[in-house]
Amino acid sequence: MNGPGDKPEESEGIGLVSPEEAKGTRADEGGPKVSVLLPTEEVAGPAAPRQASAQPTHLSLRAVDETLKEVTAGTITSLSVVISSDRPDEGAVVLKAETVYTSTYPGEGAEWRVWWHLPGKKNREEILARKVEAELVLHPRAGLPFTFDVEAPAGVRYGDRVELRLTARWKAEDALGEGPATLRLAWAARQALLAIKTSRGYEREVADTLLARAEENPGVIFALLVPSSLRGYVFGEGMSFEGVQEMLRGIRKARGLVSGETTLKEVEPLLVPKITVEGFVEGAIVELVAGPFKGEKARVKKIDQGKEQITVELIEAVVPIPVTVRGDHVRMLERGGTGNG
Repeated sequence: MNGPGDKPEESEGIGLVSPEEAKGTRADEGGPKVSVLLPTEEVAGPAAPRQASAQPTHLSLRAVDETLKEVTAGTITSLSVVISSDRPDEGAVVLKAETVYTSTYPGEGAEWRVWWHLPGKKNREEILARKVEAELVLHPRAGLPFTFDVEAPAGVRYGDRVELRLTARWKAEDALGEGPATLRLAWAARQALLAIKTSRGYEREVADTLLARAEENPGVIFALLVPSSLRGYVFGEGMSFEGVQEMLRGIRKARGLVSGETTLKEVEPLLVPKITVEGFVEGAIVELVAGPFKGEKARVKKIDQGKEQITVELIEAVVPIPVTVRGDHVRMLERGGTGNG
């Protein structure tokens, strides 16, 4: 998901879990008014293009990779920039950086921390003021790289962002008569996919309790996923590791969060339905794990792929009576050969 402002291409988020749009990011219903021209009206030709107000410059500010990065709460990420000049002589340049914070929840957004690591400096320096500047020396036709580090606070809300507005101009601007070079970098907060550990068999109970708390305290957890094929885990889509951890406190059978963010690649196999009878063969020895014969051992007699059912005969039964059960109600013990015996 993306925050407001400059939006990259849409992402599919985490598959089946779909968060609601953040408050304040939905556009007003209804588009702009449309004027209809009657056939008798004359349509004016295209307007002449406006002359660019910016003066030409030999300076260049270029992002190394991207200009917008989506980040999760409590993480530090970097974006790099190269400043260069195509002049044949070296010169002093004044680099200015202005930080602008925006939030979809005015008055509630937490402030981000920003550092820059300038050429020739051993350590990065935190940008404490909204506007800072530094002087650099550019050599002929050579570029100087520098990096900005940004920490998204633990209390960040979806869509919150920080923008860095960079300006570079020659120190002797009046003498050279050149305009500035400009570039904008931005970091926008997105949701994270977190894995929650539970006691086996209590996944649904933990998820239901967590869902009730999420409805009372919106903005922390957007969606929950309880995969039937993975025991002992629930996946939550939320903004803050600390926020989800706090919401888990006191929930019976909840064992905490798995450290770090879970990736979509790890969850994708859980979103694809699997045939429950896959891997079973006739003659295999299985154990019934559900139903009235739970705990009994049986031999597979028939497999129905279409209905995902397995017909078995109880091994210890006096009279061998076929019993048809769902494929997920049996567990493989010994894989035997095909046959009816």
